[in-house]
Amino acid sequence: MNRRKPAIAFVVAVALASLGGWLLGSQVTSPAEIAARTAAPQPSPILAPVEARVLSSNVVTRGTGRFGASRDLAPAPSMLKGENRVLTGRPELGSEAKEGDILFTISGRPVMLLQGDQPSFRDLGPGMAGTDVAQLEAALERLGHQPGTVDGAYDGQTEQAVRALYQSIGIDPAIATGQQLRDAFPEATDIIAGSVPGAGVLVPADEILFLSALPVRVAEIGIALGEPIDGPVLTVTDANVSIDGSLPIEQSSLVTVGMEVLIDEPDLGIEATGVVSSIADAPGTDGLDGFHVYFEVTVEDPPRNLVNASVRLTIPVESTSDAVLVVPITALTLAVDGSSQVQIDRAGTLESVVVRPGLSAQGFVEVEVVDGNLAAGDLVLIGFETPLSGTEAANG
Repeated sequence: MNRRKPAIAFVVAVALASLGGWLLGSQVTSPAEIAARTAAPQPSPILAPVEARVLSSNVVTRGTGRFGASRDLAPAPSMLKGENRVLTGRPELGSEAKEGDILFTISGRPVMLLQGDQPSFRDLGPGMAGTDVAQLEAALERLGHQPGTVDGAYDGQTEQAVRALYQSIGIDPAIATGQQLRDAFPEATDIIAGSVPGAGVLVPADEILFLSALPVRVAEIGIALGEPIDGPVLTVTDANVSIDGSLPIEQSSLVTVGMEVLIDEPDLGIEATGVVSSIADAPGTDGLDGFHVYFEVTVEDPPRNLVNASVRLTIPVESTSDAVLVVPITALTLAVDGSSQVQIDRAGTLESVVVRPGLSAQGFVEVEVVDGNLAAGDLVLIGFETPLSGTEAANG
């Protein structure tokens, strides 16, 4: 019994020594393991696709929509009528008027809108001649009332066309007798041939308004019904919508009249196109400070909510004519020989392709292949991403 005690003690001691050795070994890390754990991980490539699209360099600014230039309308006096003229009919504010429409009425007689550059300044009738008669004939022809040859002579065919114009709006034309004309033009009669109308169907000066740009929009009504006509009756604007914009001085030289403008404002659902119609010659005009240059954009097919809206204006100042291959600018590298290159991922292997860079804009650059193969959809190297090491990952 006494001999077994030393044996048991020996076994226990051996077991304890083995356990201690195992515990000690588990806490010891070899140099190879330390190196493996602390070595920097291999960086992985960051790739981006090659694209085929139109690339443009843009000037981006903002502007506010408005209706076109305004103009006050006041009818000319008619020698055939007295001076007691009052407003008897007027349009709705904000309404549009086109050629042939009645804008308002004076003492029950219509005032019609016609297109022309020369304002109405005299009563027109048989036997008269001039550029204003030719302008009237051209308007009659556009409205489908045949005046004969547009030659500036108020002849029988012109008279019939005028009669047809008035009939089309349901109003009798003004007809004057010889005696009425002699009473209206006592001093001018027989002095200048063709300056005074003859008897027949006439166009009184206060029954037509010529405007060069139509249609127009009624922006303001100057007098109330029943008030005498002694000045402007209406203020109208072009029905076309324009945008007032501004450019920093350093960008103003890049923009020229006729350039296309992309108009948008996502929050308002506005998306349209326009054209630069004018640019100020110097900064500081049209209410701007001395560091900005005013420009105007004429809008094609404007949305209804564009007027008074602040919108983004994008002007492509330089553009590729067709779709070209483009890559991110960061994909472009310079080789030792001075050539430009991109590196393409070919099944995990990077292959260099020599390219010729072109237009750059919006973080991309146009590339033309000089040596190698490159196509839309290829993946090009734009950088490397280094993952966290094991120690860094463990430390958060």
